Amino acid sequence: MPDTPGSSQPRTAASPRRSAGRRILFVCVMLVALEAAGWLGDYIYGYHQRLLAALAMMRLNTQPIPALSDISNDRELTLRDATDGPEPAEPYKIGGVDIGSAGPWLKMRKALPEEVVRNGEHRVFVIGGSAAFGFPYRYADTFPSLVEPMLADQPIRILNAAQVGLTSGELAPVVDQAVRFYKPTTIVLFLGNNEWFHWQPLPKPPPSQRPQTQQPGETSINILRTLAHSRALSAVEYATVQWTVASRRARQDEARRSRTRDSFESHHELIGVDYAVAMPLPPERYAASQWLTVRKKYLDTFRSNLQKMIHSAREANVSVILLTVPFNPRLSPAWKHRQPHSFIPEHRQQVTAAIAEAARAVKQKRFDTGLATVDDALELDPHPAVLHYLRAQCLEGLQQHEQAELAYGESREKMMGNLGSRLSINRIITEVARKSDTPLIDVQAVFQQYGALRERYYNVDLIHDDCHPTPLGHQLIAESLAPLLRSAITGSGSP
Repeated sequence: MPDTPGSSQPRTAASPRRSAGRRILFVCVMLVALEAAGWLGDYIYGYHQRLLAALAMMRLNTQPIPALSDISNDRELTLRDATDGPEPAEPYKIGGVDIGSAGPWLKMRKALPEEVVRNGEHRVFVIGGSAAFGFPYRYADTFPSLVEPMLADQPIRILNAAQVGLTSGELAPVVDQAVRFYKPTTIVLFLGNNEWFHWQPLPKPPPSQRPQTQQPGETSINILRTLAHSRALSAVEYATVQWTVASRRARQDEARRSRTRDSFESHHELIGVDYAVAMPLPPERYAASQWLTVRKKYLDTFRSNLQKMIHSAREANVSVILLTVPFNPRLSPAWKHRQPHSFIPEHRQQVTAAIAEAARAVKQKRFDTGLATVDDALELDPHPAVLHYLRAQCLEGLQQHEQAELAYGESREKMMGNLGSRLSINRIITEVARKSDTPLIDVQAVFQQYGALRERYYNVDLIHDDCHPTPLGHQLIAESLAPLLRSAITGSGSP
């Protein structure tokens, strides 16, 4: 039958369109509601920032951590508690040596801006790793505490927001938090010791031993970071990533316990080269030449992170003071990681033999012979930290302490892993300070000058382990910091 004017046919055709429209509208409303719930949840729990941190942590062992610049609304800042923790149950030891007056007294507290921000005072935040934290000494023996009485005529309060073991990428959000919520006058950045903190020279296992679930690659992580702009997806991602990271950690722990891992006891020797000579990192475990590329990538990331932290502070009209990192130049090359004896395969046999010969010469106090042997080997391969350490031992044995200190420093520079590259870290800090016109305290130079004047070389009185200042070292830092803080305070406006 032909359609009539009163037919319901047009309405019947429109009904599916209206139903589809309602479904689309319902889906949109639900998505908006989920996203709103996600933003509310993130405001309360701050899981978005933790997700970004977790994604960065998934890059560990092979990649440095970039500055986490996407800031959460977490207003709570972790500070060192000036009241200290409990007395240690037994003497604190490093490398089998008792460290007098050390605890460690670790006690932290959470603070909100309204608990910290007071009108009429200048707030100075110290941000960095364990050296800035003052590990392992009482708060009263650390430079944040010691510098405050030196400025007693000023309305100043020092707040220690340093955290043990954090890299520059992980500390960037701490700077952002302090700047956004705590209205500081000055931020003191004392960092650079932990850039390779998580790195391990772990090779890929053979295909038969690889886990069926592989770690996300760089592209996958970047996609997850992009999707994380949605707070609703962030919640799902965060739960998934937490499970993935936990699984990865369990596999790594198992690998380290397995027979495929090199037998190595961390902190085996505080000083000396015996273990490094006897137990090199074999080439089948890790291709040493890879380290040169890895090292550059980490150093470049450190420079970028440092620049971003300074920029973040400057944007809020907060002054910054930079400190170089002091270190123990005589730290054993194998303190944290076993070291390769050669980076150049064609010279491996000759260099390995030279290391053994030079080590015997040092033990027999034939320092001239050992020095000649080492210098010849360095012509073949300038990279092994063990060679530079043996050279330093020979120079020390010959009473050439200033030259020995330089050689020990070069050994630290060449060390593969977390505790190496100290000279490069300090060069970057100095370079960034110069280019950004940021006040700088060259703490390592201050320490070396102190030792040279007293013929107490190698920071023996000022560093108790690899990088942590002694109370005397903290006193020197405080004395150097006080004039710069005074200048920053008097040159600034009212807090």
